[in-house]
Amino acid sequence: MESQSGGPPVAVRRLGVADAEDYRTIRLAALAREPDAFGSVYDVEVARPLSAFVERLKTSHVFGAYAGERIVGLAGFKQEDGPKDNHKGFVWGLYVRPSARGQGVARALMAEVIASARDRVEQLTLAVVEGNEAALKLYRSLGFEVYGLEPRALKSPAGYRNEVLMVLIFSPDTAPPGAVATAE
Repeated sequence: MESQSGGPPVAVRRLGVADAEDYRTIRLAALAREPDAFGSVYDVEVARPLSAFVERLKTSHVFGAYAGERIVGLAGFKQEDGPKDNHKGFVWGLYVRPSARGQGVARALMAEVIASARDRVEQLTLAVVEGNEAALKLYRSLGFEVYGLEPRALKSPAGYRNEVLMVLIFSPDTAPPGAVATAE
């Protein structure tokens, strides 16, 4: 992906266990810079050992955007694991460093998340802090639809934040291999 600001091109790839330090770095940057946008908090995550970040990379599909050797963005999804909900995945942790914003990095990250999820689940869900219009616009442009609002979803010393709940349902012709489409 070509950078629109004249910087190095940005490449998006799935992060593996060997990328745990990069993942930890960008995750902590996200929590420090945008504390109201995420369910976790910096003080909790910074105290976690690197092994906790390794484990998250093993249990989720996590994508990183790189400008040269520097990680500049992050997005992940995790497939539910229950027998009645493993057809769903949830998107978490989308973040792009301010220096890389406005260059299509978030869209590229989400495109990778969606492409990876499409082969594994029938639908993706996500939650966006109410008022984050840039994120809402991006998700809508990618096919996500609002299905609800969770009042007081997040609580911090600054008060409560509502979350907008969104879903992307993959059409039956793009269902994961082996999935059976049923009529209601």
